[in-house]
Amino acid sequence: MNRILLRNRTLIILMLGEVIAGTGIWVSVIANLQFMQHLVPSDFGKSLILMVGLFLGVLISPQAGVWVDKYDKRKILLFTSIFRCFAPISMFAALHFQSIAFMLISVVIMQLAATVYMPAVQASLPAIVPKDELLKANSLYFNITTIARIGGTALAGVMVLVFDLYTLYLMSLIFYVVLVILNPLLHIPRLEGSAARKREKMKFKEIFPMIRQEPAILITLMNAGVLTLFLGGFNLLVLKFSTIQHSPDLMGWIYTVEGTSILLISLLAKRLMGTQNLMFYSNLFMFLFALAFIGLSFSESRFAVLGSFALFGCAVAFFFPMISTIFQIKIPQEAQGRFFSFRGMLDRIMFQVALLATGACLDWFGISTYMISLAILTVLSGICALVMSSQRSIDIRHDSEPSTIKA
Repeated sequence: MNRILLRNRTLIILMLGEVIAGTGIWVSVIANLQFMQHLVPSDFGKSLILMVGLFLGVLISPQAGVWVDKYDKRKILLFTSIFRCFAPISMFAALHFQSIAFMLISVVIMQLAATVYMPAVQASLPAIVPKDELLKANSLYFNITTIARIGGTALAGVMVLVFDLYTLYLMSLIFYVVLVILNPLLHIPRLEGSAARKREKMKFKEIFPMIRQEPAILITLMNAGVLTLFLGGFNLLVLKFSTIQHSPDLMGWIYTVEGTSILLISLLAKRLMGTQNLMFYSNLFMFLFALAFIGLSFSESRFAVLGSFALFGCAVAFFFPMISTIFQIKIPQEAQGRFFSFRGMLDRIMFQVALLATGACLDWFGISTYMISLAILTVLSGICALVMSSQRSIDIRHDSEPSTIKA
């Protein structure tokens, strides 16, 4: 991270908030699983409870995007942070009454808060970071979320063994309260002039003509959707590899290798990419993902599996910051809240479809055939993306101006 980003107080606070929120969420998730262990013996029942929040998150995503674009993003972040505090509070009642109903309320609160909070953060980055630093800021953001995921799960796993559930939820509440306290220190510029006036009449459906008129967005969404097929079944695949090799510790090694490779390589993303065409390289990385999937087809080899997950992590460290930067450059700033809400809605739907598809394919075809099939699909997506980008001469760089697209 260079000095420009280091001096950006709002960016640093947003990233710190992401660590705090992510850690609190993962501590709550692990604690919730522990809470359900005795009250809900069925694994299917547990999955249904966890899916309730995701389903409601999909329903509220369109309105969440309108809120992010229409109102002051700092206030949106404040209100969602306050709202999230009610999740662990609800779990205190769940513990006291041994009630699944209160736990459902907690899960819904967490998902609804995330549905609004995450698009608000993503839409805030272009307003607080110079255009030529967006890729580095997105790499930092992706790094921070990875740290929160790895650190949060590791911390929660230890804390479950040491503390009771009341203490875990109390610590989650403390994390969220700290997030609320940090919010007044943010400074996110508001849209002025004609862009600000548009907010009064904005509708969620206005983003669809914008997406249709920008082939770069369609191509990038296509590539991201293919990768979501793998990411949605990630935990199921990790469990399967561990089972095949009769090695319970393999799960921990996979998460460690994948997460560490993301953290290390994402530090180089901006430096290695320089001022290159982000569209071309994001398409090119699809072939690197395909290579990782082919490596994973050798499911009985510990070296092949760990090496492939390391390769996957390296590709992820470049790919997702690049596509976030593409979205932020090509989507007008006054519509980014709605766009990122739309993308979050797509991700939630795709994750559920991917989870079901992964389970079915593992039962029907086996993991090796599934990974090779996924590699072929990824290669085809990469080829289509390169051809379409070439035909339309799409060239997106850090200093590109946002498109002016008529809705």
